Amino acid sequence: MRNYHLLNWLIPATMGLSMLFPAAAFALGIVDYTPSTTFTLNPSAGNLNQDLGVVQVQSDSPNGWILKVRSTERGTLRHVTHPSAVPYTLIIDGVQVSSLTSGEDVTALTKSALTCDTGCTLSVQATMLASDIDGKPSGSYSDTLVFTLVNQ
Repeated sequence: MRNYHLLNWLIPATMGLSMLFPAAAFALGIVDYTPSTTFTLNPSAGNLNQDLGVVQVQSDSPNGWILKVRSTERGTLRHVTHPSAVPYTLIIDGVQVSSLTSGEDVTALTKSALTCDTGCTLSVQATMLASDIDGKPSGSYSDTLVFTLVNQ
């Protein structure tokens, strides 16, 4: 089995503060990522629901919030010195995120009521298929995800 390692999977997410109506009121909006350790890509079995850590969300907006995510490598793990890449599917709190291939922010989760005012912990996972890993050179692969919380 080839040995694959993942470097710099995710970096701490952005923090947001957005205005509520009336204009004098502000809502707290915080999102913070805690990554798991690196892992080994498995070319014979793939990596199903690989644990990537957790995202902490805190929002006191009574109108809800939207958690957005973007991949700087367009939904792939890129080899750090070779042009090889391994595509993956991102899952946040059990919900599959739509395609990250655009490199733009995509909606990961939407809540339409007051939730997570004292904080919520959301699992972050990814799935890589064995057919996408097999034949790739060993070495370190990475991607960076940027999370943004938008209060409604």
